Amino acid sequence: MKSCPSCQQVYPDDAPEFCTNDGTPLVASPSEYNPGAPPGGQWQQPPPPPGWQAAPTGYGYPPPGPPPPYGYAPRPGGGEGISKAALITGIAATSTFILAILIAVIAVSNRSRDMLPAVGIFALLALLAGLTAVVLGIVALSMVSKNPGASKAKGIIGICLGALPILLWLIGLANAGGRRF
Repeated sequence: MKSCPSCQQVYPDDAPEFCTNDGTPLVASPSEYNPGAPPGGQWQQPPPPPGWQAAPTGYGYPPPGPPPPYGYAPRPGGGEGISKAALITGIAATSTFILAILIAVIAVSNRSRDMLPAVGIFALLALLAGLTAVVLGIVALSMVSKNPGASKAKGIIGICLGALPILLWLIGLANAGGRRF
């Protein structure tokens, strides 16, 4: 702490050497928080006990790694949502199409035409879910290079499972091309 002898204004240690009120040179005084401190506020550390050794430099901290490339800031965790959505939608598309096939088999074996609208609805839902799974899988694969948290395998499996109902739809349309309903 520093103080002005004429106006008694108190200044911190890093203040200028002269009073801002009257221009008088400042005098160093002991800190009011620690009256035993030497003038100028420079407290000295007591010497370490005998046999004490200092920790090596950098002890307790991980070694610094290379800086990230310019413009790239990796996100901590996350980023797996789209690839998970592609996988789940592909599973839903394939299972919905299998359900439509099972309903069609039951309808044919019972010679019942009452269940055919349900077959059409489930087959259409499977087609829409398959298209969604393929699109989400492509988006997930394009994001893998930008976001390391995204899973490439889940995106590929989602594309394959989503493409299965689409392929079966195309085969069914090709077979039914010459028939009349």
